[in-house]
Amino acid sequence: MPDEKKIVFEGFYKDYAGKLYGVAFRMVNNRQDAMDIVQESFIRAYKNWEKFRNESAVSTWLYKITLNLSYDFLKKRSRDGILPIEKDFEDRRLDECHEKDIINADIVDSIKKEIDNLTPKQKTVFILKCYEELTYEEIARITNSRVGTVKATYFQVLQKIRKNLGGKKNGM
Repeated sequence: MPDEKKIVFEGFYKDYAGKLYGVAFRMVNNRQDAMDIVQESFIRAYKNWEKFRNESAVSTWLYKITLNLSYDFLKKRSRDGILPIEKDFEDRRLDECHEKDIINADIVDSIKKEIDNLTPKQKTVFILKCYEELTYEEIARITNSRVGTVKATYFQVLQKIRKNLGGKKNGM
């Protein structure tokens, strides 16, 4: 059984490591920390495989683990007063967001700053919807929220970004 488990997890790693890295990086804004979070996510999933109840997809479970580790990391970093930010991770999905009116090459940096200023819950919903292209239902399962709550949070985030970017645009 251990060999089968190892083979299964190698497949999970190949399928999900990149996506989990994208989520972790966007949450913590640091390449090495994101890599550490993804590695720890897979270690925890491997160790706790027997506890996985098949009530959701494996990807949902892996996203939950990654997000929880990201939240823990952000809490610790906040207590320590450290705020490293890296800008070299390509935001390839930003231009594919459903809200085309907020996308403009000149304001991508402003949008990234706005995303960094979101609460962890808002940031999670935005990242999973916009970058990972998950459905509201998938996001609700990952965040242990109701679909309506996820939709409302996403809408609030879009409104907040529009408002803040609109104010900057008008202020120039």
